Amino acid sequence: MTEPKRGGPGRGQGRKPVKPGEETVTLSLRVTVPQREKLARLGGAAWVRQKIDRANDHIPTK
Repeated sequence: MTEPKRGGPGRGQGRKPVKPGEETVTLSLRVTVPQREKLARLGGAAWVRQKIDRANDHIPTK
């Protein structure tokens, strides 16, 4: 009888995708400690993604 294997990847492990089928990238942003705390209260990364999605892409020219 063989010994059962131990370790290795398990099903369902790891971070779940933000949107199924869409690749994500890591973004690094420098903020102050109070800004980081406020961002956490506002909803963190999900809040930022929502703001980006809702923002108007039009940039006015001078």
